[in-house]
Amino acid sequence: MYDNEDEIRRKRRILIITIVVIVILIIALILFLLTRGSKKTTPPINTTPTCELEVKSGTLGENNVYVSSVVIGFKTVTPISENIPIAKKTVGISDNSRNKETYTITKAGKTKVYGYVRDANGNTGTCEIEVEVNPTEPTCELEIKSGTLGENDWYKSDVVIGFKSMDSNSETAEIEKFYIEKETTELESDEIIKSEMPSENIETYTVKENQITTLNGYVIDSNGNEGTCSITVKKDSDLPTCKLKVISGTQNSSGIYTSNVIVGMDTQSDMTSDIDSFGVGTSENYTQETFSVTANGTTVVYGYVKDKAGNKGTCSMSITRPTPTPDPDPTPDPISYPSCTLEVVGSSSGGTYIGTTTIRFKTKSSTNGAKITSYGLGTSQQLNGKDSYVISTSGTHTIYGMVKDSYGKTATCGPVSVNVKMPTLLSQSVKIGDYVAYDAGTWSTTAAVPTTNGNFGGYTSGSSKNSSVKCRNEDTTTASGWKVLSISGNTVTIIHAGIPECYYHAVTNATTAVSTLNNRARTTYMNSFASDARMLSYNDYNSNTSIQNIGSHYYIATAKDSTTLYYVSYTGRLSGGSVRANGVRPVVVLKSNVKTTGKNSNGAWILVLDDSSKELDSNIELPNSYIAKINNIINSINEKIKELAEIYKEQ
Repeated sequence: MYDNEDEIRRKRRILIITIVVIVILIIALILFLLTRGSKKTTPPINTTPTCELEVKSGTLGENNVYVSSVVIGFKTVTPISENIPIAKKTVGISDNSRNKETYTITKAGKTKVYGYVRDANGNTGTCEIEVEVNPTEPTCELEIKSGTLGENDWYKSDVVIGFKSMDSNSETAEIEKFYIEKETTELESDEIIKSEMPSENIETYTVKENQITTLNGYVIDSNGNEGTCSITVKKDSDLPTCKLKVISGTQNSSGIYTSNVIVGMDTQSDMTSDIDSFGVGTSENYTQETFSVTANGTTVVYGYVKDKAGNKGTCSMSITRPTPTPDPDPTPDPISYPSCTLEVVGSSSGGTYIGTTTIRFKTKSSTNGAKITSYGLGTSQQLNGKDSYVISTSGTHTIYGMVKDSYGKTATCGPVSVNVKMPTLLSQSVKIGDYVAYDAGTWSTTAAVPTTNGNFGGYTSGSSKNSSVKCRNEDTTTASGWKVLSISGNTVTIIHAGIPECYYHAVTNATTAVSTLNNRARTTYMNSFASDARMLSYNDYNSNTSIQNIGSHYYIATAKDSTTLYYVSYTGRLSGGSVRANGVRPVVVLKSNVKTTGKNSNGAWILVLDDSSKELDSNIELPNSYIAKINNIINSINEKIKELAEIYKEQ
């Protein structure tokens, strides 16, 4: 049965409504799925630009510590969007107005570096990185711990070498490993061969070989930095050898010589330090090359050899001549009284002789017509033909003198005991910034201050340049004047870093004024230790950062142009202008042979010129000089007796 027309329309409406509802549900589902998918794929919108820093260059050591200067720069810079470009990006330890895309770390320790970025709309972002740097190398110094010192810096026993000092030169690291080894060289490449480091730290090394040995010390810090030091040791403990021979003489079939015999040296040798001197005789000497045997009976002749280390060796030969017939009426030997005195030649300070020191005979004489025929000086009583004894090593030295006259009588003088301290080169001892005990004009702490006026205004009075120069009424402090500015080879340059000389400013022609000061400096600040003197220059300031913050008053460096001077403030900033500065600093270049014996009580290095040609500094009259006076009195009495005897004969 078919539906009527109304029923058909009703069913049609229901179908249309159902279809519409289904379509709406499908559209809603599609929109839901599309909305959910967009949330998963759409990134969040940045509101500030971002950045990341990295190490651009630097040498990485152990423990993530850099052992060189480090350059920090941007690794990435990300803007908010492509439509808003980055307008500024800066790297540093604080924000600043200059665009600088890298920052260099040179100081030791941990440093935090920041990156700053800003876009065209003014949005800013930051990033940071922390780096630890230890760019310094450790240092060390070796010294001789024990050994028997001979002559000419040779040791006559095993020598123990050890570390005198080790320093990491860092607040962020410490010495972790150290050892000493003998230096060996590859023959083909002539390069030093370094062995593998021992598993345990070794503090000493014993030199046993008879030779010249160079030892290297190695110190390694906890950051992997390595420092080296070295020392050279000369060792010779072997005794030299010799052999004698008869140079002339007639020998009979019984082996007895029937004429005078001359004995000399056949051979002499030493395996290490070479022969230094030799002699022949019946008593120890090292100058007499032959010996004449004239006495009857058996005479033992000795050969004496000494190497450069001071080791002594001997050899001998027996010479026999006929036994003499006793003299029935022997004539008594003449009476004589030889004598001698010694003197010391050198420069002394506080009882210690500084530098090369010489002991020599002051007098040599005898009485009753006898003449001094042989003599000697040495560490023992000997007739070695030496008229003087030169000491060139540090320590206490005891020297004896001995003379022999034509009557065969001998006498000794001395001993003289002197304490000698040999200076070392100043350039090997000091470092930049050390104080130096220097004063211009004369070697005195009370040298007069020059009063000549220059083109920079008035020069006010003051005390020694080595102490202070008072420039203004408000200058009430004093400062030691001289510090080490630079070291080049054996040459040390020093600067007066206390209160400077009191020239205020140039009114006109500053260049000429500085030249005038340079010329005056050469006459004012030159002495026996200096090879040049001048005023501080612009090049000095630029080439040596250690003087840029001396921490005293303002000072003038040099002329900037004809009427304007550079000046330096407390902060070390260099400026130009005619403002008042407090003075000009003298710079002195010391000679390359200036030496030092150490620091004085004020901590300043003492300067020494080791000149062995100095005149006699101290003449010591020894006890034997009184014996000489007594001998002279006896000689005068003998002469008087002879005169009385002649008068008695005439009567």
